[in-house]
Amino acid sequence: NDIKTKPYGGILTETEADTTKTFPQAADRKRFEDARQKAEEDWRKKTVANNTAPEPSRVKISGPPSKIKCISFGGYEIDTWHAAPYPEEYSRNKVLYICEFCLKYMNSDYVAWRHKLKCPAKHPPGDEIYRDGRFSFFEVDGRKNPVYCQNLCLLAKLFLGSKTLYYDVEPFLFYVMTETDEFGCHFVGYFSKEKRPSSLNNVSCILVLPIHQRKGFGHMLIDFSYLLTRVEKKTGSPEKPLSDMGLVSYRSYWRLILCYQFLNQKDPVSIAKLSERTGMTADDIVSALEGLRALVRDPVSKTYALRLDYEFFRQYIEKFESKNYPQINPDALVWTPYVMGRNNLAH
Repeated sequence: NDIKTKPYGGILTETEADTTKTFPQAADRKRFEDARQKAEEDWRKKTVANNTAPEPSRVKISGPPSKIKCISFGGYEIDTWHAAPYPEEYSRNKVLYICEFCLKYMNSDYVAWRHKLKCPAKHPPGDEIYRDGRFSFFEVDGRKNPVYCQNLCLLAKLFLGSKTLYYDVEPFLFYVMTETDEFGCHFVGYFSKEKRPSSLNNVSCILVLPIHQRKGFGHMLIDFSYLLTRVEKKTGSPEKPLSDMGLVSYRSYWRLILCYQFLNQKDPVSIAKLSERTGMTADDIVSALEGLRALVRDPVSKTYALRLDYEFFRQYIEKFESKNYPQINPDALVWTPYVMGRNNLAH
């Protein structure tokens, strides 16, 4: 009871707890009033000067430019190619630390080390719709996992100059490719697509991390996107414009697929049948035929025909298969196309 009656529960003595000396006196009030009047006068002068000053000719960019030069990701330090709109407090350092499983971004190696000890994620969120050997694909809904998808878009912006989507992720599905070992499913790359595309686009954005490029993973991502398109019984094409590397990858894929089709076809072939079998649009097929020099035009009748050089097609396929790139196994896909229901339309 004695402790309860003492100030601050007996922690301080009565002398230490005495606040009478902190009451403002007349001299204190005068100093405060003088300082307030001086501050107001300085503010008025500054406001007048700003109003009379000429407008600057250049547009001021809000916030300082990003200083991020590389990211620490999955034990690698990867040089970035473009700036991404990470929050200012994360853009001040040259190195940005990103968790390879949940994609959370951090601004110090200590915070990243502590996060690694506690992070429960060992794979992307969403549904695993494909697994073949060490490779998996996860379908992540932007509405159900907005933070992960926003972090994914910010990561992609570091390597894609044309990417503009960062935070409005709800209308999109993200298909994340991973490589699995005893520590978890490691991020390789991804592509996104609209839930309700307004055109024939089957890919909105596609990325393979630089540390995984030149391993055939870009081909796998593209092939997987067309596998989904064929399951939907549609045709599709990537959203334009493509990056330089994306355009090269897609053209190479289109030509390779047509080479396989020509060598395996037994019936008369047409662009419409090729489109139905591959899921590619007619425009993309024509582009690939021109690249293979398989499309010829009769100068007299001005009609087009296919000129099939089977030996050239075999060499093209052998060159690709000699690289021993991993391939998509259609039988490993367990997936039903996304259907917009009433609950989805309400969001």
